[in-house]
Amino acid sequence: MAAAASPERERALTVALIAVTAAAAGGGVLCGAFAGRASGAERAWLLAAGVLCAVTGVLATALQKRRDAARVETAQRVAEDAQVAFALTLNGALAPLTAYLGELAVAPTAEDRSLVTGRLAQAAVDAAVRVTTAAARSAFYRLDDQLEVLQRETWAGRPAPPRASFQSGTADGDYVLDLVHTGDIVLVDDVDANPLVTPSPRSGYRTVIAASVQAGATPLGLLTVDAPAVGDLTATDVEVVRVLAGLLAAGLAEALVRGEGM
Repeated sequence: MAAAASPERERALTVALIAVTAAAAGGGVLCGAFAGRASGAERAWLLAAGVLCAVTGVLATALQKRRDAARVETAQRVAEDAQVAFALTLNGALAPLTAYLGELAVAPTAEDRSLVTGRLAQAAVDAAVRVTTAAARSAFYRLDDQLEVLQRETWAGRPAPPRASFQSGTADGDYVLDLVHTGDIVLVDDVDANPLVTPSPRSGYRTVIAASVQAGATPLGLLTVDAPAVGDLTATDVEVVRVLAGLLAAGLAEALVRGEGM
């Protein structure tokens, strides 16, 4: 199979085809004009040249249209391939979570359920890193019994650890605690432009998604995903994080209800 043309070669071919089309059109007009004033063999040659120019112009235009259609088809194929790849990645990332939810349903003791919920939380942050964007980092913060502190329980992604906790009584702590209690999710496109988001020193991120982990009306924690550059996280990533937060909430709620029932 022939190798794909480089972008520079594609641009050169496009320019050449446009030039040929324009030259053919101009040549056809000139040949027609001169043929009208010529006679005999000269007129025949000019008419033939005019026909050749017209044919050349038609062929160049047809070739350009065909190349444009091929580019559209290639772009569509690339988009479809990307969608398939994303679906496979998402399914692979969600598989451990659904497996742990199944384990949690049959875990016989509180200790067993605690172990499984820990694995579930780790699977959630692993999935967030895997599905969202390169160099992402994700963390799960569990809400304490007094509903005033979010303590980091697990994380994945870039080697530098995220902040350890959020405390009530601070601007950023109150901001995320309010988000947790209202069951909300937010995408901060640029943390430098948001005074309520205070990255820890050397945190290395400019954009972040924060999602409440909430079962019904019961707040349980916070799931975050951050990335180094503005624009790294999108609305699609928000929906992925929303799903992950919901699955994590379902598992934590199951453990909580069964623990209280013992």
